[in-house]
Amino acid sequence: MVSIASDGRGPGCDQEPEFTRARSFAAWGETLPRAARKLAGRRLKGDPVFPMLSSVLALKSNDLAIDLGTANTVVWERRKGIVLNEPSVVAVNTAGGRRVVQAVGAQAKRMLGRTPSYIEAIRPMRDGVIANFEVAEEMLRAFIARIRRCAAFVPPRVVVGVPSGATPLERQAISESCLGAGARQVQVMDEAMAAAIGAGVPMDDPTGSMVVDVGGGTTEVAVLSMADVVYSKSVRIGGDKMDAAIVSHMRKAHNLVVGEGTAERIKIEAGAARPTGGEGASIEVRCLDVRQRLPRQVRLTERELAEVLAELVGQIVETVTLALEESPPELTSDIADKGVILTGGGALLRGLDREIEEQINLPVTVADDPLACVAMGCGKLLEQQSWWRDLL
Repeated sequence: MVSIASDGRGPGCDQEPEFTRARSFAAWGETLPRAARKLAGRRLKGDPVFPMLSSVLALKSNDLAIDLGTANTVVWERRKGIVLNEPSVVAVNTAGGRRVVQAVGAQAKRMLGRTPSYIEAIRPMRDGVIANFEVAEEMLRAFIARIRRCAAFVPPRVVVGVPSGATPLERQAISESCLGAGARQVQVMDEAMAAAIGAGVPMDDPTGSMVVDVGGGTTEVAVLSMADVVYSKSVRIGGDKMDAAIVSHMRKAHNLVVGEGTAERIKIEAGAARPTGGEGASIEVRCLDVRQRLPRQVRLTERELAEVLAELVGQIVETVTLALEESPPELTSDIADKGVILTGGGALLRGLDREIEEQINLPVTVADDPLACVAMGCGKLLEQQSWWRDLL
């Protein structure tokens, strides 16, 4: 089991709250006075026996909504909004035969490709689901401990966005990780539905809406109506595949070796979904020449990178087109009037909205805050008690 290097205490705390390591609400109940243990001995997941206690706990806890993404983890807190947006990276120190968490988030990401042999920078999420259960749990524990108030006595309820294509086993792994990190209740929610709510799509109207959520590991395409998903498709194409395509292109076309971090920087600064009239934006990159075994500088243009990413962008467009073909005609007509909403970090790729719009001949709009849409949508679920009860 991975252990965390720091003591996990929030600012001003005298000791670590015991419930941060509780795997269930019953375990947390052992930290309560004897008179309250019988009430706390049952997890309140849809349990109608103690509705008053459930209401009191809901008022006292700092409930959290989490977008546990492949590239970034975004956390929304009740009454505060977005309180954390950190890379989903954990640095683990293996010196002395023990595995201890050295750093989490932005600090750990800066270590990617730059660590000694006894420190390993790990990304516990792959393709939108957990690839390393223990490290993911410690990452969540560190994030929750960082943002929760020391005075908060009650563990939080947590809603987590997951890809619609996640298996029941993968959904259970995410729930168990959140419980192990100190959550009182955990509920998973399809990322497409959460992104739609976070982008401001009206849920109660009997009209169709389409949301395309391009994340680090997956692209979610969903058609929604009457607060439900009519059609959804999840493909494992996202920012990670784009970074990998850039790494491969650099080696084949320029005989240069670049790491994941450099590839991501290239994509952000000069990446594009479609070629521009001229060369467009450009970036100078200095990296190792595999033939000369010496550093060499190369200039990459927006036009060149658009050609590198063309195949992946084409697969995203194909998924959107398939969703339109599979949707009922009445909903397709609604989507034609309202357009398509683009969310997720991939929505920030230059020209992606215009490329999809041109290919499907429908208006495409990028959400106001595409990176935070899933977390905000999960947060709105927590604020609407009726929605929460329906989901349970």
